[in-house]
Amino acid sequence: MPQLLQHKEIDKAAWDACVEASGQRQVYALSWYLDVVSPGWQAVVEQERGIYTCVMPLPVRRKFGILYLQQPLFCQQLGIYSRQELRQEQAVAFQAIVQRNFKYAPGYAFCTGNSSSLQRMADPQFHTLYTLYLGLNKPYGQLWKGYTRDRKYNLNKARRENLRLIQSQDIEPLIRLFRQNIEHKVYGGVDEAAYDMLHRLYTACVEKSVAELVYTLDELGRVVAGGLFLYYGGYIIYIFNAADASGRKRNGRTLILDHIIQQNANTDQILDFESPMIESIAGFYQSFGSVPVPFFEWEYNLLPQPLRLLKQVRRQVLLRLLPCQKRG
Repeated sequence: MPQLLQHKEIDKAAWDACVEASGQRQVYALSWYLDVVSPGWQAVVEQERGIYTCVMPLPVRRKFGILYLQQPLFCQQLGIYSRQELRQEQAVAFQAIVQRNFKYAPGYAFCTGNSSSLQRMADPQFHTLYTLYLGLNKPYGQLWKGYTRDRKYNLNKARRENLRLIQSQDIEPLIRLFRQNIEHKVYGGVDEAAYDMLHRLYTACVEKSVAELVYTLDELGRVVAGGLFLYYGGYIIYIFNAADASGRKRNGRTLILDHIIQQNANTDQILDFESPMIESIAGFYQSFGSVPVPFFEWEYNLLPQPLRLLKQVRRQVLLRLLPCQKRG
């Protein structure tokens, strides 16, 4: 029988053992990862004789005294992680417990491993999103053939630019690239707390030996592009990246991604580009031969009518203020 557990009630060793044994293994769901991106997270847990058999992390936030669920930064997916095949009735029972205790969720993303169970439910509260996966279980030569003509051209161009790839354990250059070249493009700006979280998350990932940080350097040794990758559960997640004008022009990130693909070719791993649903970015990632894979976002509002109307009005105002862009 699943039950809601407060943060202090969660047995984290039992939790991580369940995630590790599940068919949906993801680094996002491990307790130490959640501790960084969603301090105080709660959970729905099904257990048998002290062994967690099925778990669902809940990234809980509070505003105006209301507890609600909100997908954390650096955490594209969560959902239900089960030692056995997830049954539809299990998913329904977990959702019921969540909605009894949390009346509002502007967006909670279930992992791709939950999609087959959830798609049969035809719930209007679910919206389909996509990430991009590239299976690496082929020799590099075959994977390279899956690149588009333009990507092959740009890769060859990058190789002629005398750029150098290095591995590093210093994330500050990557954050600096993002601050100087991308932050101003983010609507509403970037809270300093997000950078603090990234620092803490990277430190934790290094300690757990799941992180690889790769930079592209120019002839003068200057960092012009960088990418952070997380390895766990058969997935390589492209979690964070940035480049300056020179790095973009000289295809520094193309060189980095090709390097990751080449060094992990002929393995059973999947490169998850963690793609946002923005056409230009998705197009870039698909040029490496990746394919869209669906996952579901759960959005609901069960607040009392006055609060619900207030939330709806606020959402509509924000949408009008957002800069025009294509939505996937």
